[in-house]
Amino acid sequence: METRVTLEEWELAISRAARYELLARTLAYPAAEHLDALRDYIAPAAAGRAADPPALSGAVTGVVRVLDAPLAELRDAHAQVFTHIEPEDCPPYESGYGPSDVFRQTEVMADVAAFYYAHGLRVGGTDRERPDHVCTELEFMAFMARKEAHALDCLGTDEVDECRRTQVHFLRDHLGCWGPDFGRRVAAVAQHPLPAAVGRLLATWLDADMAALGVEPIARLTEPAPRATFDDEDSCGATCAPSACTSAVPVQFMGPNEEADR
Repeated sequence: METRVTLEEWELAISRAARYELLARTLAYPAAEHLDALRDYIAPAAAGRAADPPALSGAVTGVVRVLDAPLAELRDAHAQVFTHIEPEDCPPYESGYGPSDVFRQTEVMADVAAFYYAHGLRVGGTDRERPDHVCTELEFMAFMARKEAHALDCLGTDEVDECRRTQVHFLRDHLGCWGPDFGRRVAAVAQHPLPAAVGRLLATWLDADMAALGVEPIARLTEPAPRATFDDEDSCGATCAPSACTSAVPVQFMGPNEEADR
């Protein structure tokens, strides 16, 4: 009986990791190698489970169904939503919501990065993004779910509990606060079926995963912070506008023994 339950838990952790990975890669700027990975093994692993409610199962299917579109079409669709500057309707950064002062935004990014560092991860590699980018946060959740699966398979109760506790706290303090409404915003502004479907899945999946884990976010960040103006720079002595870096590429996490990018 114990082996059966452990296998079910392991399969659930793998499925959760695949869904977070599916979201991270479909919200990122489309690249041929990432699409190949999505089509070949991530999407099949993220497919509906028997225990899924119909809304969630339909949302997963909705994303998988439109992954076969041509690469150029998917890139145009991504650019329509995220543009070349940070979009005002749906900024892809956690610090784009809530207080708009530069000190609070820096505090958010530092706290998010602390979660990564605690598990031997650094944001870096050839593709760079801020630690609070939606793809970065989704990649972290995928990593933690895979780490949980490994702990279930090879380690023990303490390691499993730590992985689950980290996921609960990260959803409660960060991704769960802004991710669902960000997804709904993406779905509302998207003109192409893929980003619209991904936005719906992001909102549906995060709500479902938090319910399953018993997570109640510490806040619900439903509106982007107002854009900073030149007056903001004059008043605080520093530019308070959020970063205009919007190349939403998947983050490659570096191991603890690799040198951090400066």
